[in-house]
Parts: sequence; structure tokens; C-alpha cells
Amino acid sequence: MQVRLNEPQCAALGLFRMALSEATAADRLSAIEVMRHEVVSMGLDSFPITEASSPQFVRWAATTAPPRYEAAHAFHEIAQRYESKNERHLNIAEFIGKKVWDSIQARRFQGLQVAGGLLEQTSDYARDMGVRGAKDLDVLRKIWKRYRGVVHLGMAMDYVEEHPEMRAHVLHLAERIRLGLSTNCPKGTNASYVDPQAQISFLYVSDR
Repeated sequence: MQVRLNEPQCAALGLFRMALSEATAADRLSAIEVMRHEVVSMGLDSFPITEASSPQFVRWAATTAPPRYEAAHAFHEIAQRYESKNERHLNIAEFIGKKVWDSIQARRFQGLQVAGGLLEQTSDYARDMGVRGAKDLDVLRKIWKRYRGVVHLGMAMDYVEEHPEMRAHVLHLAERIRLGLSTNCPKGTNASYVDPQAQISFLYVSDR
């Protein structure tokens, strides 16, 4: 599935990453719509617009106020789930995604489930570093299965944090990672690391 983001929404990618932390594809899509309302509300708070200066905009803001009000409550609930558990699980999934991506880039194409594979390596790392919730292999399998279709956005955002010159290209990088995860397979298999049907693709669209 494809999600289109305009310029203000691209400036608030952290909100959309939070939306991706929801447990199911349906919940993520609902949360993305909540974040769209949140971006609008953030913009309204930033502009001192009056009825005298822009009557049409003020009327539009008034007629769209009820769904924004409902979205504000939904945003609060999403944020609570994110802060209590979902952020940690999404971080773990993105870490696994980075190990998969590194294996693809190095042309090793390591498996995840095999002995000594990428999940076991993640578990060993978590044990050495004392990372909570990432030591048990069964837990890691569940986390990866839940979030593997959306890890590419957070992975790209992490990369541009270290390479700010790439900030304008974050969605292009996310799409490159998404394609890499969905078109490459672990060695000895013909099943891609991530089923493309499980992925959310992000596309920038201009409002102009």
C-alpha cells in the first residue's frame, strides 16, 4: 500500500513513524490519518490567522474542527501506546532491519531463523548490551513479523540523522530500503526478506 505525504507532513515524519508503531496494518492506516490531522493542527497553531485576514480559511478550519478534535483524542491514545511499549518494539524491529540490510549490502544474504542467523545475532547483542525485550528469540520473531513491513522509514530516518546532508532525500532512501528488503531473499530460499504486500510505501507529493 502507498501513503502520499505533502511537504508539511514530510517535515513531521516522526509522527508518521509513531503511527507505524501500531500493531496491525489497519491500525497503522487509521493512525496515519490521525497524524495528518495532527500536522494540520500544528500548522493552525503556528499561524495568527483571523476572520478578517482570511475568512475562507477560518470557515474551513471551523468546519473541519470536529474530526480534528476526535483525532486529538486518538493521537493521545496512540502516543500512550507508543511510549509504553510500541516504540521499544519498533526500535528492535528496525535494528533487525538494519542487520538484514547490511547482509544484503555485503551480499551475504544471511537468514533470520537459522542457527547463528540474524535474529540470534540480535539476541546475542541484546544480551551483551542489556537491551530489555530483545533477548528471547520467540519474542524477536513476533516483533519482526509484526513490524517488518514498516521498518524502512525509521531506518532511513536514522541514517539521515547521521548524514544530515541527505535529509531532503529521506523518503527516497526509505523506498530504496523497502525495495531491497522485498526483492532480496535469504541464501538458499526464494522468499523475500519482507513480503511486499505487507509493506507501506511512502511517496512525497507536492501540493502545488
